[in-house]
Amino acid sequence: MGGRFVRALALAAVVAFIGGGGAPRMAAATDGSGSLWVPTYVQQRNLSCEYAAMTIATAAFGGWVSEYEFDERVGWSANPHWGFRGDISGWWGNTTDYGVYPEALVGPLAELGYVGEVIYGQGDAWPLKSHLDEGQPVVLWLGLWGDLSFYEYTEDGTSFKLTPGYHVVVAYDYDENGVYFSDPAKGGYNFYDWGTFMTYWNVLDGMAMAVAPA
Repeated sequence: MGGRFVRALALAAVVAFIGGGGAPRMAAATDGSGSLWVPTYVQQRNLSCEYAAMTIATAAFGGWVSEYEFDERVGWSANPHWGFRGDISGWWGNTTDYGVYPEALVGPLAELGYVGEVIYGQGDAWPLKSHLDEGQPVVLWLGLWGDLSFYEYTEDGTSFKLTPGYHVVVAYDYDENGVYFSDPAKGGYNFYDWGTFMTYWNVLDGMAMAVAPA
């Protein structure tokens, strides 16, 4: 099944949610292609952009999963690959109250009826383009302050990278100019040219997650 046809099916299945309670609001893709739509949605807590991104991505397929569904399912850990690091209501930008990486979201997504495929692009945009061509929104971890990364270690010696000033958005399309995404911090759509996007994305090694129905 061709990517554009899959995208059209995803678009046809979208359900618009309007009103209070943190429900997402549907709006048209800004690049004019109309090939894949995702909702806009504002994260409900200072550091819940990852969970809000899951709300946006799953809503693209006609469902709606509250960001609060992920709190207990994901759990907490000093290592963000294993669980949420810190206080989800803490201040954005630091590494004590921080966030969560895609590996810890795979299981909770499966419980909710979705498949999450973890991606590390490592400077290569092909995995992002490939999943978008198949009509799958891609959740992106972006280092907005540049590469200020450093490593910490768990008690068993497992290393993990922390990056001050990172944020998570949901890509829904691309073209020769750049990448189009839904930003839960603003509750709106945005765009980065390829140079800017790759600079931000490479900070966390091209960390991403493609989302699709199970």
